[in-house]
Amino acid sequence: MTILLNRIVDGVKVNEEPNIFGIIFTVVFLAIPFFLTVVLIYQRIQTSKWKKGLFPQNLKYTSDNLLKAYISLSGLLIRVNPEESNSKFYYSVGYFNKKFPNSDLDFKFLLRFSLRYPIKSNMVCNWINVHLTKDVYKLQIIYFLTGLAMVDGSIKGAEYKLLVNLVDRLCLKYSDFQSIVAMYLKSANREHVDTEKYTPKVDYEKKKSLKILGLKDGVSVEEIKKAYRILVMKYHPDKFEMEGTDQVEIAKNRFIIIQKAYEYLEVNY
Repeated sequence: MTILLNRIVDGVKVNEEPNIFGIIFTVVFLAIPFFLTVVLIYQRIQTSKWKKGLFPQNLKYTSDNLLKAYISLSGLLIRVNPEESNSKFYYSVGYFNKKFPNSDLDFKFLLRFSLRYPIKSNMVCNWINVHLTKDVYKLQIIYFLTGLAMVDGSIKGAEYKLLVNLVDRLCLKYSDFQSIVAMYLKSANREHVDTEKYTPKVDYEKKKSLKILGLKDGVSVEEIKKAYRILVMKYHPDKFEMEGTDQVEIAKNRFIIIQKAYEYLEVNY
C-alpha cells in the first residue's frame, strides 16, 4: 500500500513539472519575428542614412563594412566622369569579387545605389581612419581608385581633384599618391601629356622613376636608396598575404615596378 501511494505521489510530481521543451519552443517562436522586425528596422535606418549621404560612424570594422566604404568611394569617383561609367562600374565589381570573395553582399546593387545616393567623402574617410591605422592599407584603397580612374586611359581633372582630396582626408602623403600614379603610367607606358610640356631632351624614364620613388630631380644617390628601402618595407608582397591572393599579386606587380625604377636610376642617375 505504501509503495502504491509513493508511486501515485511521484506521478503527480512528474505531471506538475513544467514542459521545458514547450516553453523553449514558445520563446523561440515569439523571438524570431521580433528579431526579424528589429533587423528590418535597423536596415531601414541604415538605408535612410545612406540616402542622406551619411556613412554611419558606429559601424564596426568587418569585411562587409570595409567593402561598403570601397563601394561608397567608387561611386563618388565614377560620378565625376559619367562618360565612362559603364566600364568603370564593371571594373569595380570585378575588383570587389576578387578582394571580397566571401561576401554575400550584392556588389552591383550597392554600387548602383551608391551612384544614385552618393555618400559624403569626409564621413567615409573618417570611418576608414578610425579602423585602418596603417597607411599601407589606406594606400591600397587609393591604388584601387587610381586604377579605376585610369580605366579609360587617363585621369581626368575632376577625378584627379577628388583623388587628391581623398588622399588628404585619409592623412596620406601626396608623394605616395604621385608614386602610385607614376606606377600606373609606367606600367601602361603613358606620359603626363596634360601636365608636362614636351621637351625632347628630357629623360621621361628618369622623371617617372623618380616619381615612383616619391622623389624630385636633384636628390642625392643616398636619398634614392633611402626612398627605395622605405617603399620596399611598405609595399613588400609578404605584407599582403592576409589580404588574399589577388592583393598579393597586385603587390608583386607594384613591387616589380618599384624595383625597375630603382634599377634604372642606379644606372642612369
